[in-house]
Amino acid sequence: MKRLLLAATTAFALLGTAGAALAEAKTLRVAKQYGLGYIQLMLMEDQKLVEKHAKAAGLGDVTVDWSTFRSSDVMNDALISGNLDFASLGPTGIITIWSRTRNNVDVRAASGLNAMAWTLNVRDPAIKSLKDFTAQHRIAVPAVKVSGQATALQIAAAKEWGDKEFEKLDSLTVSLSHPDATAMMLGGKSEIVANFSSPPFSNVQLKDQNIRALMNSDDILGGPISFNVIATTGKFRKDNPKLYGAFLAALKEATDTVSKDKGAAAEAYLRLTKDRSSKEELVAILDDKTTHITTDVLNLGSFTDFMGKVGRLKNAPADWKKEMLFPEATAR
Repeated sequence: MKRLLLAATTAFALLGTAGAALAEAKTLRVAKQYGLGYIQLMLMEDQKLVEKHAKAAGLGDVTVDWSTFRSSDVMNDALISGNLDFASLGPTGIITIWSRTRNNVDVRAASGLNAMAWTLNVRDPAIKSLKDFTAQHRIAVPAVKVSGQATALQIAAAKEWGDKEFEKLDSLTVSLSHPDATAMMLGGKSEIVANFSSPPFSNVQLKDQNIRALMNSDDILGGPISFNVIATTGKFRKDNPKLYGAFLAALKEATDTVSKDKGAAAEAYLRLTKDRSSKEELVAILDDKTTHITTDVLNLGSFTDFMGKVGRLKNAPADWKKEMLFPEATAR
């Protein structure tokens, strides 16, 4: 009898362990960055859309921890270390982490988020082209060498001076968050004379009569590229299929909300960020032909091709859509 009781106890313990292994996470950790490009994520947090869709999927009450990071490079480390479940990464961010993890934790894009043009703004009247930057000038980007803006600047340099000179302007770049770079651009007396920025910060800077746009990413790349994608690990996707689906459903709802009522989305952004822009200015940005609020993943190949050509990417994908995206991601 004792042996039977022991066997039964062991069986129940094993069943309990299997059930725990199959249970999905009750806390979801998501990171975004600064700016209007993250409006859907802000709406998801504000309206608790992930929680709503998780409950509808039968997961019960789920907690979502939201963080705001400076740039993709910081989020990459958090994803790889298992301290983050979903991250909003720029094009170089997703390319770099895909390359690093393709044979282990397998980070790929689960969805697009938007496409917005970055603008290289300058406040020195002597700078009329890239050739006018001198050793005394500094160009602010979210992260030196690795951010999307820094890479777009390298692509522009390669077009100006040739592929071997793609790093010609790198020594002039400094890492600053969009809010800090904007403050320095508007402050006047600073070595920061240019900022490769994104909406609405680039638009705020251009209100100053001493600041003008030198070029934008659409000019450099020949069209729109995903400003951000949503990335996660293969392990999280496998272990949490319902929570993964609930997050994507919430993202779709938020994306549809922005598309249907840009005015309401702008009002929500102002309330959540305390941004000093007007509602009308934000709606104009959302309506601009260079802005695409979409879950499609756009034109990452323009970056993988360049990074592979200049040696920044040792294992460039043969087909970025098949290799860098999870099947749920819509790609063009």
